[in-house]
Amino acid sequence: MINKIKSMILNLCEGHDWPWKEHIEAVVHYSKLLAEKTGADEEIVEVAAWLHDITKIKTGEKNHEVSSSEEAGKILEGFGYPADKIKKVKRCILAHPSDKEPAPETKEEKILFAADGLSHFDMFLAHARSSFVQRNLSVDEARERLIKKYGKFWRKVNIMPEAAEIAKPKYNAIKLILGED
Repeated sequence: MINKIKSMILNLCEGHDWPWKEHIEAVVHYSKLLAEKTGADEEIVEVAAWLHDITKIKTGEKNHEVSSSEEAGKILEGFGYPADKIKKVKRCILAHPSDKEPAPETKEEKILFAADGLSHFDMFLAHARSSFVQRNLSVDEARERLIKKYGKFWRKVNIMPEAAEIAKPKYNAIKLILGED
């Protein structure tokens, strides 16, 4: 089932200006790594990681957590995935945005939340490109945008010490590049 979901998501990622494939693969990688480090349910976090942005990839919808959760539920039902596991995956997806309710509560929810934040530390150049090419910002405007974004990502990863440990050297390097103390 996971291989079918992976194939479906990677096919959806093709042809977009944003590097969705890299983002999703990084979220999956960090979710599995954090699950291993913390003893969380790796299957739940991996499935949630593959599906967490499905409607955002399809439609560009910014407030996508509800629709992605619902779409994930339908996909998983189609695979005959157990209802109790579907509920856990959907809850992880609902709780993954940093500025929305519900806040992550379970270990698996916190992992997807943190892994989503961690993925962006590997995508600094994509965010810089977005600032200059897609948004046509000045250097000062881009710098301010990136400082805010990476502050938000840093707050996300700090939900788990294991995630913060991974992000810290990357965050410090990004702050150095941006001239942030």
